[in-house]
Amino acid sequence: MIICRSLVELYSHPVAAANLVFRGGTALFKLHLSPARYSEDIDLVQKEPGPIGPVMDAIKEKLNPWLGEPRRKQSEGRVTLIWRVDSEEGMPLRLKVEINSRERFSVLGYQQLPFEMTSRWYSGSAAITSYGRDELLGTKLRALYQRKKGRDLYDLWYAAKTMPLNPEAMVSCFLRYMEHEQHTVTRAEFEMNLLEKLDDPRFLGDIGPLLAPLLTSKTEWDAKSAGIYVLEALTPLMPGDAWQKTQEKLAAFKAN
Repeated sequence: MIICRSLVELYSHPVAAANLVFRGGTALFKLHLSPARYSEDIDLVQKEPGPIGPVMDAIKEKLNPWLGEPRRKQSEGRVTLIWRVDSEEGMPLRLKVEINSRERFSVLGYQQLPFEMTSRWYSGSAAITSYGRDELLGTKLRALYQRKKGRDLYDLWYAAKTMPLNPEAMVSCFLRYMEHEQHTVTRAEFEMNLLEKLDDPRFLGDIGPLLAPLLTSKTEWDAKSAGIYVLEALTPLMPGDAWQKTQEKLAAFKAN
């Protein structure tokens, strides 16, 4: 509820709405998929070059009156605001809003997507600037490659289970983002990276606490099955040959 209200509040402010693009796993589940896992983060990109001050003022103008004063962290190209509040039941809640002010880049263009929430606590609606599903999932592939969080694999698996996807567009977006960062990745490099993570308990344990307790996918979720999906549907679309151990690992996954 806090994330939903925050999104409506932010995109109801003309300065925030004109300057911020919503992305990441939370964007996938709020705009394209039914909620399937817990999230307390709003990831945003500053769309146009310029000072971040007016955007930060707009965010605090809309969120501080009901969330209080945030803790602020700033690094090169990134500003993070963290609020901590208690729910009506007295449970501690956390909201993190992170703004990337350096990656002003889109492959397929921005989209205006309708969003609304209705509850006894708050009701409202707004048009949210974000990316299409293929580009969001392309950046999920990048996250899967660049960090050790099983939630990235889960998000790709859940999206493939629940909505039609365009694997070619997803992989094309992934490669364009890597190129934009002046990095290249081959099929073999991606496969080796993923297969090593599938043996890492920290990677595998990342998603468990985030899954909605009543969701069917909690019992269906299997990281190795998700890995098979990526290795069979997505990595063959990347440049280069397969990693030399990929087929052996795939056979072992399927045997189990």
